[in-house]
Amino acid sequence: MLLAVDIGNTNIKMGLFKGKRLMRTWRLATNKAANLKYYTKLLRKLLAKQKADTIDEVIICSVVPKLTRIVKRALFLILKTKPLVLGEDIPAPIKNLYKKPKEVGQDRLANAAAAFKRYAGPVIVVDFGTAVTFDVVTARGGYLGGVIVPGMELSLRALTGKADLLPEVKLSRPKALLGRQTISSMRSGLVYGYSFMIEGILKELKKGLKGRPYVVSTGGGASLMLPYCRSINKINENLTLEGLMEAALEGRKSEKIIKKERK
Repeated sequence: MLLAVDIGNTNIKMGLFKGKRLMRTWRLATNKAANLKYYTKLLRKLLAKQKADTIDEVIICSVVPKLTRIVKRALFLILKTKPLVLGEDIPAPIKNLYKKPKEVGQDRLANAAAAFKRYAGPVIVVDFGTAVTFDVVTARGGYLGGVIVPGMELSLRALTGKADLLPEVKLSRPKALLGRQTISSMRSGLVYGYSFMIEGILKELKKGLKGRPYVVSTGGGASLMLPYCRSINKINENLTLEGLMEAALEGRKSEKIIKKERK
């Protein structure tokens, strides 16, 4: 059994794999101010129904360095298994063609690896997280690069935080493009505005790729935006976790090869 952990700026998502099969998932809010005691207690409670001795491996992907250390230690105390950190202990299973490879977030590489494994290339991943990211994988499976823009919730908070007369609004689907009230106008502007931007970026990215690129989306806002983005072919909410699982599998293969060579 493999426990995959994706630590993001907004949420921490965990998935339990048996082989390649995802058995269950957990999602919890990221608390950047919390300490080891807090996360040990929280994770112990979440994993209470899963016997610790059945989890053989733990792999972590993180964009929050402080929490990487805390969550890694907490899981070790609970499971007695040393977690592997993607990008530190084990590489993402994809060729990184970025000009400065170390600058790419490991979550983006995990997404790219899983997308190529499942949908072949060329493929484009759109991740609706704290930021909306676009990641491009070539026909041969190389991570080419991408685009980063502020996420939808982030943009909404910035708008209401800076404009005193605008109310707090919950992000949801607008009934029409033309808003007849302030709240409906804000929702329309955000959802349709992002959809037009996403469609435009995808159109331009596709021009630089041979063949017909497949587009897969993931992240918290993927299901909200799907009806407004015709270029997106599929939603895979567990793409990052699947990328972590693929990295763990590749790591096992590498270990077996090294052991054979030593013999």
